[in-house]
Amino acid sequence: MKRIFSIILLSLLIAAPAAAQFYLGVIKGEAKKIPIVVLDVFDDLSAPDLRKLARDVLQADLRRSQIFDVMDPKKLDLRYSAAEEPPAEVIKRGGTFGLSGVAWASLSRRGGDIVLTGRLYDAATGLRMASREYIGNGELLRRMAHTFADEIVSQYTGERGIAKTRIAFVSDKTGRKELYVMDYDGLNPKRLTADRSICMSPAWSPDGKILAYVSYKEKNPDLYGLDMETGRRWKISGHEGLNISPAWSPNGKRLAIALSRDGGAEIYTLNRDGNDLERLTYGIADNVSPAWSPNGREIVFTSGRGGTPQLYIMSVDGSDVRRITFDGNYNASPHWSPRGDRIVFASQVRGQFKIATIAPDGMDMRIITDGPGSDENPMWSPSGRQILFSSNRSGKYGIYIMNADGTDIERLTPNDANYTSPAWSP
Repeated sequence: MKRIFSIILLSLLIAAPAAAQFYLGVIKGEAKKIPIVVLDVFDDLSAPDLRKLARDVLQADLRRSQIFDVMDPKKLDLRYSAAEEPPAEVIKRGGTFGLSGVAWASLSRRGGDIVLTGRLYDAATGLRMASREYIGNGELLRRMAHTFADEIVSQYTGERGIAKTRIAFVSDKTGRKELYVMDYDGLNPKRLTADRSICMSPAWSPDGKILAYVSYKEKNPDLYGLDMETGRRWKISGHEGLNISPAWSPNGKRLAIALSRDGGAEIYTLNRDGNDLERLTYGIADNVSPAWSPNGREIVFTSGRGGTPQLYIMSVDGSDVRRITFDGNYNASPHWSPRGDRIVFASQVRGQFKIATIAPDGMDMRIITDGPGSDENPMWSPSGRQILFSSNRSGKYGIYIMNADGTDIERLTPNDANYTSPAWSP
């Protein structure tokens, strides 16, 4: 293995029916955000901490969706905290301030459970767009608020929201590089492995039920599958040498993977049980880091066949190979946008890696991060509006989220250990 594996080795050393409805499709330029307000949550539990938690989570989810411009109700003098849902005149008053939507929620108790009641209104007409109830204990309140936020996104876009998604990642906080999962906003981390070795490269199946990952627990970088519902684990690929950089096909039937069983690293596809192995690349240099196009017809990957690591695209049978990056001496770790219009990757700039995007035809390459440190392991959100990546810009490696244009960077993990290899669930 030559220089193309430096990113991989570095990761090992340091360590994822409405009254009104709108549709935000794929458009050129910046989409105008929908102005919305979240009224104060009514609390029938005498639990101000829970009320604040529900409101803060809901507001943060709507802001992170990149669909809404979340306004401050106090600045608009839209204060309402009664037990009954707000009357039409309160809602329509929001419309006079240019709001499109008004969200309101209340907390109550039903037996031993907490009930989060959520309402969404059209600010122009005062009519109710959605009404939902979510029931659970106090530990589930965050997830209930996430679910209501996703419902609001669905009402306006017809798309699934991202608030209930999760991020898998690798951390060395135990002294070993183990696999973890957390909520998309960085909360509720949970360790998934105790291999006491090196784990890397988690990849979610399209249905979110299986997590593929690489582990050295048997002294070789083998590919494993983890059933996230039952906890069952199995070895998918254990060929001698590298079994790395897994990527699921859009239909979830196959995985693309880099294997060095025949000498240099080449890209293969196989099913989730490791059978029906098919080789796609043949070259004098290493070929790694495959990622499928959303239509399942093409695969982007990294290859050193041109002298330096660059991005190439091929058909799923290995034919029609074409190079798409020509700027920069080291471009790697590609991931295809779920919208199909951009590919995100890590590009070396003045000795440090930065996050970049490019069109699949090789046009319009953009470096979208700057500043100190190295930015690596980029991945799109399921909506295609955000990018997840790891960076050591603040010292230890952490996991960050940002808009697709590189703005509004937010750190999701603490600075107590290294956090790398983020993978965003469907």
